[in-house]
Amino acid sequence: MSERSGFRCTPQALIGLAVVVVGVLFTLDNLGFLRARDYLRFWPIALMVVGASQIAQARTPARVTSGLLWMLVGSVLLGSRLNLVRWHIWDLWPLGLVVIGGYIIWQAYAGNQERRNDETSAIVSGVAVLGAVQRRISSNGFRGGELTAFMGGCHIDLRDARLADGQAVITVFALMGGIELKVPESWTIVVEVVPFLGGVEDRTRQVPGETTQRLILRGFVSMGGLEIKN
Repeated sequence: MSERSGFRCTPQALIGLAVVVVGVLFTLDNLGFLRARDYLRFWPIALMVVGASQIAQARTPARVTSGLLWMLVGSVLLGSRLNLVRWHIWDLWPLGLVVIGGYIIWQAYAGNQERRNDETSAIVSGVAVLGAVQRRISSNGFRGGELTAFMGGCHIDLRDARLADGQAVITVFALMGGIELKVPESWTIVVEVVPFLGGVEDRTRQVPGETTQRLILRGFVSMGGLEIKN
């Protein structure tokens, strides 16, 4: 299955665009056309845009959760820099309890059905908040999914799965958390994940010969890690 050509509004693309904008601002500042500091204080908007793009493209609750986290952090930081709020982002730590409670409620209503469908599901969705999510997928038509680890871990075993049309895409988001994927040796792994103060480790090995199974990993890892192994 061939990928669609054209520009994709991914976190990687948005981060790259932000770096370009910062470079242009500093260049114009050095040339005396403007003061970069007057514009750089709006940098949290970039986090909000990343969050909005995550939500707009979400196929699962995992990606919606990661998008909301981006937007919350960006909104608080922007309000603080513009003196619109008088509190610091760390004053919002009790909201973590709200997130945990909401996640427990969601698991209570939807978790049982989700666990029953794990093995044959074509789409994997995992949200780990201060905890761990474990999935074992054996679908014969796996199409990808979305994984979010916020101060927690996602452990996904795909060794018994087969890719639909020979290709699948998994979008990952790890903030102070970790994601571990186990894949068959017959799969080709394409890593398009951006690490920021984090790490991505591909420890897979491939069997000799040509393979038609291709797994693409996209997303963002900060103060956490992504590990792919057999």
